[in-house]
Amino acid sequence: MTLLGVSTGVLADRTDLPGLLAYEPEVVEFYNYPRSMLSTIGAFCDRHGIRPALHTPVPYDEPRPLRRFAPTGPDPDEAAAALRMTEDTVRCAADLGALHVVVHFPSPYPPYPVAAFDIWCRDFLDAVCALAREHAVPVLVENLSAHPLLHTAAHYRDVLAGRPELGLCLDLGHAHLLGPERGPLSYAAALGPRVRSMHVYNTTPARYPEHGHEPAHAGQSADDGYLPLAEVLPALLDLTGAPAVVLEHRPPAPGDPDPEQLSRWIRAVIGHRRPARPVPTEPICPART
Repeated sequence: MTLLGVSTGVLADRTDLPGLLAYEPEVVEFYNYPRSMLSTIGAFCDRHGIRPALHTPVPYDEPRPLRRFAPTGPDPDEAAAALRMTEDTVRCAADLGALHVVVHFPSPYPPYPVAAFDIWCRDFLDAVCALAREHAVPVLVENLSAHPLLHTAAHYRDVLAGRPELGLCLDLGHAHLLGPERGPLSYAAALGPRVRSMHVYNTTPARYPEHGHEPAHAGQSADDGYLPLAEVLPALLDLTGAPAVVLEHRPPAPGDPDPEQLSRWIRAVIGHRRPARPVPTEPICPART
């Protein structure tokens, strides 16, 4: 059974949690919320029968939005800060009973030094594995498209190998920007049930720099460079059995379908084939010890 979720990134006012209800979500992925909002988040989810999920960082108490999350250097202070934020988020997820935690990985900012990159990756992922074991919370690394040493499906398959505590949050837009040969289907084929969630929005290489995460809807054509989600998303679910599909678009703008329409369309797409989840060959959420 695949749950339909929505990210709080769809809100123009992130404190307007009731604004999420138009999507009729079964999961809400919270991002960049301060500690003072945690009790409100818990009460909101309990009241509406919603399963929370968290996107690092939560809690986040700085006055300005987070602009850099750099777990793999080259600045050791930034890497340490990313690990602290991840630890805080995993602890918070355990307290809230969250479905999972999503972590951007690796650092997407230039420069991209080769020396020690494998060590920075190992150190961060090993520490995150320990957090997942300690708190019994699935941690999902999210694929990014910028780093030349870690961006393809094979790269993510290799870094997750031997780390059963970790899964992948497949960001369809990031993968689509890599081109058809390296797009979302290549991730699903390479990682299978290690894909535990998907971020769903649409974009094209030409539009992404200005328009970012556009709401996914039926009017977007592959002829215009969009990902043909009506065809691709059911195929991705067949390959992965991902437990969650999370809408992660920007706040709807004039001319976009309304939230109810967006939700209905995605439900219809994933409803054609909502397969039983394949049994992973490795545990994704070990019991707390």
